[in-house]
Amino acid sequence: MQSKILKNSINIGGDGEYFYIRNYIPRNKKDTHSSLDEYSELILRYKKGNYKIISFFARLLSNIIYYYFYPYDLILPVPPSSSYLDIYPNSIVCSYLNSAGLIGYLKDEVVCIKGHKPNHITGTKYKKSSISSILIKDKSELKSKNIILFDDIITTGATFRQIKQTLLEKGANSVTGLFLGKTSGGYDKLQGDFNG
Repeated sequence: MQSKILKNSINIGGDGEYFYIRNYIPRNKKDTHSSLDEYSELILRYKKGNYKIISFFARLLSNIIYYYFYPYDLILPVPPSSSYLDIYPNSIVCSYLNSAGLIGYLKDEVVCIKGHKPNHITGTKYKKSSISSILIKDKSELKSKNIILFDDIITTGATFRQIKQTLLEKGANSVTGLFLGKTSGGYDKLQGDFNG
């Protein structure tokens, strides 16, 4: 699967504001029998904390960072919308990229101060937007930095743009989004979820 993904260049969204690897087509939460394409299934397993899939995406993103994002200084994961999750894959991936010497990483720079149970735990179709629950710490390490804001999925981009604006106000030179997938198949028209 990794070689098939790498054959295609990453996709550009939002007039160059963010990049994503491939489209993500979510499964209807009430219809557990509906099938996903192979890539969407990988993302779903990533979101649920499968360590093999997290490792797969960490290796994939190390290639993408090396080839496409070498002039960037920091990668910051969009925080989980819930403290109900046992692990946080985005943070694990960013930590891996940092330890491999590819890019800097500030742990817990962007945090969620009030969360909710995610859809795959509650079985609900939509998440309530909680952009006011995001806190960005005021650290001098952000000043004049070119930052990658990383998350698994982008849907409407509302959360991404809000965090981006706040990082720029705190002195970042530039902020570009990097996502594993972009919601497609009609779901991108729905109300934005907390992480995208």
